[in-house]
Amino acid sequence: MKKKLHGVLGNETRGRRHLPGLALAALAWTLGTVVAASPAAAAHRPAAVTASHPPGYQVVHSASSSAPPSAFDSGGSVACPTGTVVWGGGVAFIGGSGPGLTVNTSEPAGNSWAARVNNTGTTTPQFRVDVICAKKPMGYQVVFKNVDNPANSQSHATVTCPSPKVLLGGGTLSTSDQAPAVLNSAWPSASNKFTAYMDNGTTTDARLDVFAICGHKPAGYKIVSNGAAVDPGFTLGDGIGCPSGTAALSGGARTIGHSPAVQVGGSIDQGAFGWAIDVNNTTASVQQVNGYVICAA
Repeated sequence: MKKKLHGVLGNETRGRRHLPGLALAALAWTLGTVVAASPAAAAHRPAAVTASHPPGYQVVHSASSSAPPSAFDSGGSVACPTGTVVWGGGVAFIGGSGPGLTVNTSEPAGNSWAARVNNTGTTTPQFRVDVICAKKPMGYQVVFKNVDNPANSQSHATVTCPSPKVLLGGGTLSTSDQAPAVLNSAWPSASNKFTAYMDNGTTTDARLDVFAICGHKPAGYKIVSNGAAVDPGFTLGDGIGCPSGTAALSGGARTIGHSPAVQVGGSIDQGAFGWAIDVNNTTASVQQVNGYVICAA
C-alpha cells in the first residue's frame, strides 16, 4: 500500500513528498509519468540544468527497462559522455516503488552506472538508471571495500576516501543475482565515507561491495539530509533538495536500525536539484528513514 502526500521538506510525513518547483521531466518517475520517446532518444539524454554545477555536469538517463516478476533481478546501465567521468548515479522504478520492488545493486562501473532491481510481485513495472557526469576533478579516485554477505544474513560496510579527498558519490554491488538479495541502506555517512547494509535472504553466500567516488572538495560542497517516518505496510517517497546555486552529485537512504524488512526501493537524482528515495516498510511498526543528497557548484 502506498500513501501519496505532499509536505514540507524537513517535516515528518508517512507517504510521498516531492520537491516543489522541479521540472516535470525530472519528476517523471516519481509521478508515474512516462515521457514518450524512442529508446535511442531516451538514452544518453541530459536533463535540463539551471543550477550552478561542476564543469561539464550533466545527468544522463537510460531508456526505461522492464522488471518482470522473477526469482532473479533485472539490470540496466547508462554511460557518461566522452570527456566526462562518473560522479554518482542511481536507479528507480518509474511510478515509484512498493512491496516486492527493491534495489539489489547500484554502482559505478567504469565510465557507466549499472544497477539491478528485484521484483517479487505480480506486475511488470519499468525502471530507469541515471548517471551523473562531469569533467574529471583533481584527485579523482574510485575506492571500494568488500565484505562477506552469508546466506540468510545482513552485512554492512563503510568505505573511506583517502585524506584530504571528499566523497562525491557512492554505490553498492551484491554478487547475488537472486531477488531476495535486497539493499536496506546506502548513504553518505560522512563527508569522506559511504556506508551500506545489504540483506542476503537467499540460501547462497554472496559478497557486498561498497564504493566511494572521491576527489578534491568542489566549490559549494555540502551534504543535506532530512528525516521522515513511514507507517507499517507503506512506502515512503521523499525528495531532498540541494541549496540554491548547487547541483546534486549523489545521494542515498538510511533506514534507522537497518531492519532487513525495511528495504530501499529506489534512490535517484531529481534532475540537478536534489535526490529522491523510495523505502518500503514491511515491518509491523513505524520506521524512521533519512534521505541524503551530496551537492556542489
